[in-house]
Amino acid sequence: MSRTQVDRAGKFLRGWWELDPDSEEDAAVDEHEFARAVDILSSYRAGFQDPLKKTTVGLRQFVQRESRGVVVGQRLKRMPQILNKLSRFSSMRLTQMEDIAGCRAILAGGASEVAGVLRRIRRNWDIIGIDDYVKNPKPTGYRAVHVVVRRDGHPVEIQLRTPAQHEWAEAVERVAARIRQPLKDGEGPADLLTYFEFVGWVMALEERGEVPDRHFVEILRRFQSRVEPYFTAALG
Repeated sequence: MSRTQVDRAGKFLRGWWELDPDSEEDAAVDEHEFARAVDILSSYRAGFQDPLKKTTVGLRQFVQRESRGVVVGQRLKRMPQILNKLSRFSSMRLTQMEDIAGCRAILAGGASEVAGVLRRIRRNWDIIGIDDYVKNPKPTGYRAVHVVVRRDGHPVEIQLRTPAQHEWAEAVERVAARIRQPLKDGEGPADLLTYFEFVGWVMALEERGEVPDRHFVEILRRFQSRVEPYFTAALG
């Protein structure tokens, strides 16, 4: 497959993904073209499997040299997630997506171990880009270091997190799944988004050995009482 064919398939499927399921436009979709586009996307996605495995094995070795505990996982983006991202970023071509393949390490020793693994990645692998969401957190409060490396011609995203950063992200995912809102993308109830932003800030302070002032803690408590129903739903 050429990059042009892949991007054309991505564009077609993005259009299909954005159709109103109750609209008669669905009937106008060319079934042959749809089947071909799905086949191309499936084959393109499958091509990331071996590069991802190699990257994960290498990352696990780096972590073993920097940390006593090894927590490394991997995943290929599912097709609905790929189409949803193409829909959210309308100018993105499928071949520009850098997180179809991803692996993650949780460094028990915190920021120093993250820095150590990052140094090893820099020395040994071809890096496409680095996003330091610890120095520059996302508006949602998300913190981690993301590194995109090139392996066998494929981009693979690596996430390096501390336990606190991972705990925060997992909590957001659990609540988002329960209330069916893309909280990690900054979409959902405003009070819940603000609450998680504040919690992320508090956790970052605690990791640095700092303590938030009383005024801020009181604000956080008030938000906590307002968002309690969302957590009750998440646990139900």
